[in-house]
Amino acid sequence: MAQLELEGSAVKIYDRPVARCQRCGRPARVRLEYANAWLCDEHFLEYVVEKVRRNLTKYRMVAPGQTLLLAVSGGKDSVTLLDVLDKLAPQLGIKVVAVHIVLGLGKFSEESLRAFSEACSRARNVKCLTVDLKEIAGFYLPDLVKAVRRPACSVCGLVKRYILNAIAAEVGASSVATGHHLNDILAYVLKNFLLQEVGQIAKLGPVDEAEGSAVRRVRPLFDVYEDETRAYARLAGLRPPSVDCPYKPRDTVEIRLKEALDSLERGSPSMLISSIRKIASNASIYSSAASRGPLGRCKYCGMPASGGVCGFCSMTERVFGRPLGPEVLSRLRDKLRSEGLAAGANNL
Repeated sequence: MAQLELEGSAVKIYDRPVARCQRCGRPARVRLEYANAWLCDEHFLEYVVEKVRRNLTKYRMVAPGQTLLLAVSGGKDSVTLLDVLDKLAPQLGIKVVAVHIVLGLGKFSEESLRAFSEACSRARNVKCLTVDLKEIAGFYLPDLVKAVRRPACSVCGLVKRYILNAIAAEVGASSVATGHHLNDILAYVLKNFLLQEVGQIAKLGPVDEAEGSAVRRVRPLFDVYEDETRAYARLAGLRPPSVDCPYKPRDTVEIRLKEALDSLERGSPSMLISSIRKIASNASIYSSAASRGPLGRCKYCGMPASGGVCGFCSMTERVFGRPLGPEVLSRLRDKLRSEGLAAGANNL
């Protein structure tokens, strides 16, 4: 009797075929609950690739000839997206630069770098870049977290956004892609709705358009279930980290909302994917409630800032006595030039 290898509300994988693939008729062991369909391993992987391709084109996330910067933590979602974009880059006529930032989080950082390196070793159409935070900034994340009175995830997000924005500007990327999937996004949408911060929902669509000098964010996994990235990584032979981030929250509003959404999906298959697509089609409604002031330039480093000083320079000045933005940008430029990744480089 077939046993479940992966059991989720949206996708199930059995240890042996139990039906016929609805695309090719061969034995199938992957069940898409929300689509009421069976697929063989090969056609499930193709199915996920096609979903991402459709999102990239439908929502105009990237155009032929443009460069897409991909943020890769090393987790299942981002390494899945790296693998998928490697397949799609030639079809779409785009360039993809994948960036992994080493944060100095012990075993977790080691495992994350290993997962990124393995995914990159398979890629043929993605240029990979590893950035060691201490090498370019002089500190690792725990050094900064200990010195500021802010949640670790908030500090981490600020640091990574700064570095990714800087790299995107230097390589001439039109957008920064992240690995946020359907379950992530719906949990954030619900949280903001419950708090009546409706304007924030506009930033959670498939594309978060930049204003002023910022680089826009895109989410190619916008309508891809977390179950699908987990199944893709498993069937494609990707190996995400086996340990959690030491700063990973154990109990948050988002975690509880994701659990509730999973329960809803089990009782009403396809409810979540229908909801996320309606949110995308109603993006203009939420945009009207969003309030974003014009972005200026940081007086220290010249990066986008809502005030006179960007968040990174402000934080590092408080902790280290001087804004580190200019030093970080200089080291990043040197690294990108040495890697042949500066805008206009022939091998980009």
